[in-house]
Amino acid sequence: MRSSLRSMLSLGSSALLIGMVACASGGSSTSTSGTTTSSSGSESSTAAPSESTAAAQPPKGVPAPAGSKLAQVTIGMKPEQVKEIMGEPTSQTTYMTGKAWIPWYFGPTHQTDWKYKGTGRVVFVNNRWSGAIQSVERIDYDPGEDGQ
Repeated sequence: MRSSLRSMLSLGSSALLIGMVACASGGSSTSTSGTTTSSSGSESSTAAPSESTAAAQPPKGVPAPAGSKLAQVTIGMKPEQVKEIMGEPTSQTTYMTGKAWIPWYFGPTHQTDWKYKGTGRVVFVNNRWSGAIQSVERIDYDPGEDGQ
């Protein structure tokens, strides 16, 4: 009985080790020429995004234009201050973050997005215990925001 248990554990450990080694070495690398080489040695070309797509949406982290209302919103503001500047949001969504599943984490575990159509979104951090919105954590400028 003990020998069969040991052999099962040994076999399982070996399979796990082989799987981990296979996953670690099975990736692909991208060269500076824009081609991707897989572990099998085959190459594929990676197409650059079109100019019109790149111009339509600003990359994440781009600040709002200086004259816009969103540029007046700053990290740490309270919801009342944001409403004074931006008005009521087109829509809002509250969701749980991955931190909610850490057993001894006592910080904020939920966020609320206020979406403004044609402007972007303001992300608030929520109190873990009461669920009350505390302050602005992030500001996303996106003129293509649909407000949904």
